[in-house]
Amino acid sequence: MIEYSTGMTTSPDAIRHLWTHKTQDHPWLADEALVIDRAEGVWVWTEAGKKLLDGFAGLAVVNVGHGRREIAEAIGEQTVRLAYYPTTRQFSNRPAAELAAKLATLTPGDLEYTMFAVSGSEANERAMQMARHYWLARGKANKHKVISLEGGYHGATMGTFAICGLPHMTAAYADLQPSGFAKVKPPYPFRDRGRGTDAELVERRAGELRQAIEREGPDTVSAVIMEPVISSGGFVMPPIGWLKAVRKICDDLEVLLIADEVITGFGRTGRWFAVEHDGVVPDIMSVAKGITSGYIPLSAAIARRKLADAFPDDATQENVHPNTYAAHPVACAAGLANLKIMEKDNLVANAEAMGARLLDGLQRAVGKNRLIGEVRGRGLMVCAELVAPDGSGPLDPEEVAKLDRKAWDRGAIVYARGQVVRLAPPLCITREEVDQLVDIVAASIEELAAEV
Repeated sequence: MIEYSTGMTTSPDAIRHLWTHKTQDHPWLADEALVIDRAEGVWVWTEAGKKLLDGFAGLAVVNVGHGRREIAEAIGEQTVRLAYYPTTRQFSNRPAAELAAKLATLTPGDLEYTMFAVSGSEANERAMQMARHYWLARGKANKHKVISLEGGYHGATMGTFAICGLPHMTAAYADLQPSGFAKVKPPYPFRDRGRGTDAELVERRAGELRQAIEREGPDTVSAVIMEPVISSGGFVMPPIGWLKAVRKICDDLEVLLIADEVITGFGRTGRWFAVEHDGVVPDIMSVAKGITSGYIPLSAAIARRKLADAFPDDATQENVHPNTYAAHPVACAAGLANLKIMEKDNLVANAEAMGARLLDGLQRAVGKNRLIGEVRGRGLMVCAELVAPDGSGPLDPEEVAKLDRKAWDRGAIVYARGQVVRLAPPLCITREEVDQLVDIVAASIEELAAEV
């Protein structure tokens, strides 16, 4: 292993020039204490030398783990050969073509046509644009609205704010958002199941989705977009069967289904893509994060054959406009190397096995704690939802947020927001590292319970 100096080198005066410095949420640490210097596997080190288990893979991004030299070498070789050239109808490049072809072998059904972009936000923008141009090509120009889920997050652009289901994030832009972009509730078993069954909950929420589309007018609705697991809304995991119900509604009302797999894609839930748990093929699937494990920014909107077939091969008029860095050759080379590692190391299967271990370990360790309402998971997306000790409702978010520091002090980075503490470590995590993460989170929750 390469040895690095652990002395502080980044000046606080330099950090303050970052815009994010204005919105940091770590009052318990100085900015310079949070400079991450290096990383390997599931571990990161700060410049001050503190070693931490990366329990959230950055932002649920680094699927293959940190420090994979194979990806670095692929990046270096491609940079020397061809660092950049635009990808338009006139031009393409080998890594982009090979990655698109590879994705067509991994994605379910006939999701075979990839438009590359840079961020998850942009992938969702492109997905909505694909849907819009598809309906225009079909002669249905009124179909432009997009229905989404409460609690859903799809990016930080003006277009994706219109479909964002987190009001606190979009309030400043309310005057700029289009009308008719309705939000419906997802099936949230812990909060909404009551004395009924999961199947009854799915039926109820599916009925509400159908009503929302009919209320807007199916002739005006282009698509429904949703995450298979609602991440920012609290790792909400709809029962298996929900996506099948949504697929049927979209088919019945002639509306496209967009699956936002920016977080869940590329093995995170123990399948290559989370829609596979339901056996559903969306019309468009947006991906990012795990496509390169964050080594270089890359995203994509992947469409079914029927959408591509709406545009003849000899067409000369552009539909969805590619940006400057669409199908960037270096990013696509990184993606190819990343997927090769995932297959070679069987990381999808490992995510399923280690996810089950993490879920079981956390349930055993804290499932009966008075602050825990539910421990749930799907692959390596695992969370504990916290409740007030008197059973009156969710635990105060300010109390939940304390788990970040408690875990940090014990040697792990977790993501405690709202009512849940979320865990999404790299897919290469080992049994021993899973057990370490469980011990740290359990001890942190026990400490919090003693204080509350």
